[in-house]
Amino acid sequence: MPKQRTRANDRGESSRLALLEATLQLAGERGYVGTTMARITKATGLPASSVYWHFGSKDQLIAEAVAHGFEVWRSHATPWSTMDISLPRAARLHAELEKVVLSANDRLDYWRMGLLLALETGPAVGTAPRERFLGIRRVALERLEEWWAAALEADEGVAAGSEAGRRHAVRLARLTLAALDGMFVACLAGPTDDVAETLTFLAVGLDAVAHQLVTGNVPAPAPPPRRTSTDPAPESRDSRLRLLRAAGEVAAQSGYEGASIARICQQAGLPASSLYWHFTDKDDLLGAVVEHSYAEWYAEQPAWDPPASDGSWPDELRSHLSVSLGSLVDQPIFLRLGYLLLLLRRDDPPAARARFMEVRQHARHATDEWFADASPVFAGVATPASIALMALSDGLFFSNQLDTETWDPAVFGDLVTRLLEAAVAPARQA
Repeated sequence: MPKQRTRANDRGESSRLALLEATLQLAGERGYVGTTMARITKATGLPASSVYWHFGSKDQLIAEAVAHGFEVWRSHATPWSTMDISLPRAARLHAELEKVVLSANDRLDYWRMGLLLALETGPAVGTAPRERFLGIRRVALERLEEWWAAALEADEGVAAGSEAGRRHAVRLARLTLAALDGMFVACLAGPTDDVAETLTFLAVGLDAVAHQLVTGNVPAPAPPPRRTSTDPAPESRDSRLRLLRAAGEVAAQSGYEGASIARICQQAGLPASSLYWHFTDKDDLLGAVVEHSYAEWYAEQPAWDPPASDGSWPDELRSHLSVSLGSLVDQPIFLRLGYLLLLLRRDDPPAARARFMEVRQHARHATDEWFADASPVFAGVATPASIALMALSDGLFFSNQLDTETWDPAVFGDLVTRLLEAAVAPARQA
């Protein structure tokens, strides 16, 4: 006979659920390092003994919270495999991308936490939550591969079990996941009136790239030479520069909460008085880190020169992306720290987050203008094209942080160029 539930069982399950939900909320607000046992017990009103009764450690608790968040989302989400195959493939893709937009700030805290775990990599960060999220991500990729294999068989006549079918499905699944990661980040950056058109761009573009893959019209370009220098920057006697570098290194390891004034000064080998001589507080310092790193990165990028008037903009864009996307391999600190600030779900976001939004807007403005000048076909839709490009770039960054098989920037840039080229005209008609 099944065991009868008792009030003690119910109280125990209720306590466990309260701990999982509070931890997921706190982790989304504070990151791994900032999610302390003291904050968890205060949020739940439960004693520390209750936490350790259910979970052996903070690491295990956060890992279980990530899994709990995924199960909550999955209980409300429609799996890809149930999408109506009678609809055009682009329409099916659009529906899936739209679900991310509608859910970005609701029931997707596990995703937010997973991306944060891709960025917090210091010794104070445990491994169990990251491994749990990577397991969830592998399941997501497998489902995307299954969906694409079925779609290619139905729409292109490529047998799902064939070598070609599997190869194309894997590449398309990874590109789709990059688009999903990027749109998730775009939605967290703030609402925009151009999201609907951006989703159309991505859906139509993914559909077109799938057809091009099957027909053999997507060559694999040779990767550009990567920078091989791994020498650290020379030690500077400039105390301000030393503080900027130290703050970037500490924040990259332990997130916003873990980047304390004491740790930053210890890393820089300078007293706290030196920090306060140059900066108002930690937030001012981290904002300056973002701006300084972005300025250094931007100076090394190819200029967004006005495109030629002969319609060769795809080749120009492909050449530009081979460099700019390749630079993401080096994980520039303004992106690592900026994403950390962007992903934190707080009612009082750190002031440094606004500095990251400013440099992000600067980069977007440059691509907006370039697309506006690229070709008459972009008239009126340069901004959605620019948002799509930024979303895919964000997705590439996280894919190379999380996934076992990393993207070659040249191959990814070629696919992105073809996606935008194929999507622009149908997007305008839509």
